[in-house]
Amino acid sequence: MTKRFISKLRQVLAGENGMGKDPTQEDASTQVPLDDSQNGSGLAVADGGPIVEAVEPLSPQDTAIEPEVSETSETDQAGASASESTPTVSVEQFEALQKEKQDLYDRLLRKQAEFDNFRKRTEKEKIESYDFAVANFILGLLPALDGLERGLSVTEGETVESYKKGIELILKQLRDQLASAGVQPIRVMGKMFDPNFHQAVMREESAVLPENEIIEEMQRGYTFKDRLLRPSMVKVAVRPVEAQVEEPAVPAEATGDEPEVVD
Repeated sequence: MTKRFISKLRQVLAGENGMGKDPTQEDASTQVPLDDSQNGSGLAVADGGPIVEAVEPLSPQDTAIEPEVSETSETDQAGASASESTPTVSVEQFEALQKEKQDLYDRLLRKQAEFDNFRKRTEKEKIESYDFAVANFILGLLPALDGLERGLSVTEGETVESYKKGIELILKQLRDQLASAGVQPIRVMGKMFDPNFHQAVMREESAVLPENEIIEEMQRGYTFKDRLLRPSMVKVAVRPVEAQVEEPAVPAEATGDEPEVVD
């Protein structure tokens, strides 16, 4: 195969140099055996002829052209895809969006202003309602205050019984006014001690009453709508201390047990 290729190449070269000579009438002296013309470097050398490099035919795999991938082409494709994905907005659409945004912003400002006004109005109404409730409570205390002032201006002819009766009426007015506001006294007589509502200030031994039963109320306590305002100060009963009689030690001989001896 290689010899045939070299012979054809020589014919082509000879035709170019002779320009009209018959390639078949080639001088036999110019043909050199391949064994003598190859000097180990893959070159065929002829006497007085040009040096020709022996070329092997290319395989189909070598002749296949590989496509070149360009980075610029990939960048251009990415830019083109990005431009295709980005929506285009016309001037009319942009102006409409700007107007809608401004309208929403104005509505937000109005809502915030309305909420601030509502909060201030609610706080004002709350304070006014509290003041109104306190005013009504004070108004109910005024009759008791008037009765106390009249009691101070009593004449010398008044007896103790009439004076005491006037104080009881004033006390009833005060209790009624406190009850209307939700204040109730704590009942303690005959009840067991409860640390949630009572405060024990004294203890008294009693062999008749059970332990921790309230004997006497020192100061009355009150609750406001089932919530403790002030605990009641009370005296509670305790069991008397019994004298403990020490029993004499029983000797071991009396029990019949012999002491254990340890070696």
